[in-house]
Amino acid sequence: MRFLRKMISWGGMWALLSASTALAASNSNLVNDYEQVQIFLSEESIVEKSDYTLAEIANVEGADPVFLEKLANVVMGRSPLPGGSIVINRSLIITKLRPYIHSEKLAFGGTNKTTVRRSALRVSGDDIDQAVLNHVASEMEGNDFKTKLVSQSRDVFLPRGTLSFEVKLRGKYKKEGGYRNYVVEFKIDQKLIKKVPIRVYVKIYKDVYVAKDTIKRDHLIQDADLTKIRKNVDRLPTNYVLDKSTLVGKIAKRSINPNEVLHKNTVTTAPIINSGDQVMIVYETPNLRLTAPGIAMHKGRLGERISVRNTVSKALLQAIVKNKNFVQVN
Repeated sequence: MRFLRKMISWGGMWALLSASTALAASNSNLVNDYEQVQIFLSEESIVEKSDYTLAEIANVEGADPVFLEKLANVVMGRSPLPGGSIVINRSLIITKLRPYIHSEKLAFGGTNKTTVRRSALRVSGDDIDQAVLNHVASEMEGNDFKTKLVSQSRDVFLPRGTLSFEVKLRGKYKKEGGYRNYVVEFKIDQKLIKKVPIRVYVKIYKDVYVAKDTIKRDHLIQDADLTKIRKNVDRLPTNYVLDKSTLVGKIAKRSINPNEVLHKNTVTTAPIINSGDQVMIVYETPNLRLTAPGIAMHKGRLGERISVRNTVSKALLQAIVKNKNFVQVN
């Protein structure tokens, strides 16, 4: 009898324990169902900022609105560069959400992955090139010139905002024309975002003078010796001559070939004293002036120092040419 009571007692306890376990399991299933979160990925998502969140690439559904908002604001990663794109799959989303929710409580619907694109301002390469060419034209205003881009620019993608740009010349150039390097600086909301280098070849045309025929050394250049032609000067030395009057009456320092462009250093002033000319040698101080006859030993131009011989003392002196008749010694 006592044994039977124990049996009944243990049986009752077991039944009660089983019922409690079943109720707990039922309650557990209810909690799991309540915390289940569904994520529906978009086939393509457009983002604007440097980072993107779950809400920008998917719709998030569930029972707890506060918790859903927390998940929606979780940062998924860095956005692609403006105009670029990346592909995001479910596994990456699960990894990013792991600190907030167990993967078993996530359910995905729709597509398995999404393409994330960064919204951008697109500046075409043609517009960039034209901006540089317009800048060069303003620099060359008043000149006869032609420009050529060394290469075509590619399209540029920039973050959205207020766009401004500036074209700058890089480096210093002594010669006119030739190859020049420019950079286009793009700013968004007054912040420098991107620099685009561009190389331009500039031809500048001017009227220069060339030798009509061979001009021999020490030849006194006349108007008939010269011809004016229109020529690209970017490959010429900077001291080319544009004014004929600076050439006529000068002498050639060396032999000049036909059609050769004349420069300032290819001609020189004609001597006003020639070797063997009789001159007056002058020695002068604030309180004293002495003169003596002499003979020029070399030809000389105005202001040049030449050798002269005193015909009285036979002394050889160095003197500066003052005019065709006088030389001065210190």
